[in-house]
Amino acid sequence: MRTSALQPRQRPTLARNSHIRLPPRYGERGGYVERRAGRPAVTTLAHGILPSMRVRLTGTLSLAWLVACGYPPLAPINGNGDATNGDAATNGNDANTNPILDSPLDALVCYGTGIVKVCFASAPIQPMTIGDQTFDTGVPATCAATVTGGENYCVVVATAITINGTLRATGPKPLVLIASGAITFTGSGLLDASSQRLRTAGTPETGAGADADATICVAGTAATNRGGGAGGSFAGTGGTGGSGAAANAGTPGTATSLPVAVLRGGCPGQDGQGTTGSGGHGGGAVYLIAGTKIDIGGNGINAGGEAGGGGAPGPSGGGGGGGGAGGMIGLDAPTVTLTGVATLVANGGGGGEGGSAGAATAGENGTDASTTTAARGGNKNTGTGGDGGNGSAGQAAGAGMAGQPGTSAPPNGGGGGGGGGAGIITAPAGTNFGPKASPATS
Repeated sequence: MRTSALQPRQRPTLARNSHIRLPPRYGERGGYVERRAGRPAVTTLAHGILPSMRVRLTGTLSLAWLVACGYPPLAPINGNGDATNGDAATNGNDANTNPILDSPLDALVCYGTGIVKVCFASAPIQPMTIGDQTFDTGVPATCAATVTGGENYCVVVATAITINGTLRATGPKPLVLIASGAITFTGSGLLDASSQRLRTAGTPETGAGADADATICVAGTAATNRGGGAGGSFAGTGGTGGSGAAANAGTPGTATSLPVAVLRGGCPGQDGQGTTGSGGHGGGAVYLIAGTKIDIGGNGINAGGEAGGGGAPGPSGGGGGGGGAGGMIGLDAPTVTLTGVATLVANGGGGGEGGSAGAATAGENGTDASTTTAARGGNKNTGTGGDGGNGSAGQAAGAGMAGQPGTSAPPNGGGGGGGGGAGIITAPAGTNFGPKASPATS
């Protein structure tokens, strides 16, 4: 009598040096169960509903587990790699038994096909809806436990994630959102990882993962003699600061080599010199991974750089601060859409205006990068201080504009701060958001 594959106690083992193909499901490329002499059986599921999901098993594999995952009956493969007829076993045991093995699993559930790949001990089981809320990536309770890939990030995982309010992402680590299904922005949904000089009371100044450490951010050369600070650099170079009493402007650090290998925020702008305006912080870093789609409606995602501060007044005005570089937005899903008024922003902040000479007027702060147009450098408050440079916008790896010099005749005005360079937006190959994303995707 034919034995049912679901009956217990009738479970064969794989022959040495044999393997079984797993047929494709919902567009997967399939996988295989492989047994080699002296090694445990290992199963790999390649690019299916969950991006780059790989499940590793020790010993044997449960038929019930495969059925639960939606796989149809398997066609066994003999030791020569050829399919056998029907469901006959290939190992010489019961020829009428489907060769599916059964023992406890040692599995990891992994997500991601790009620079961020994260593995968990088990798959998520609950959806998540996020309204007006702040996630501090330095608070362990905010972040899910990971097995590999999440050590340098704060990872939040669910079966589906819906953002329908403002999610403010702050703290020392970049934020990674993972859904085994879809990530959706609705209503007024906004993921805000920008750094902000102009902000409401109680709002954190810096975005999650902003100001990459000194081993990544090259400092450049600081301003002297009331010169303006240079803008921060990331994918694009920050603008040079404006000179004060002499040729003494801050010069920016070099832009990073592309493509980047890690998720990180933008670099800060330099302080101006003298009675100074402070440099702006770089934009933060966020990365979204979804098994089915990322649908960005609402107000989108902002990882823009902070504005440089205006120089203070004095006998000779202080230099303006450089704007911070834009941060990083990563999108990893089979389908990514950007709808309605939603935008993606990773522009540099505007540089601060230099302070006035001999008058009690501080230079104007630059503007934070919050839209797809260039963040304006400060330019309205003084007649002797140099204007701040605009932040980068539009072009991938675009540079910030240079700050302008203060008045050259004594008493001298402070130099304007340079604008911040462009950050990075990554998306699946062939994705083009047009003017709704700045800088352009790479």
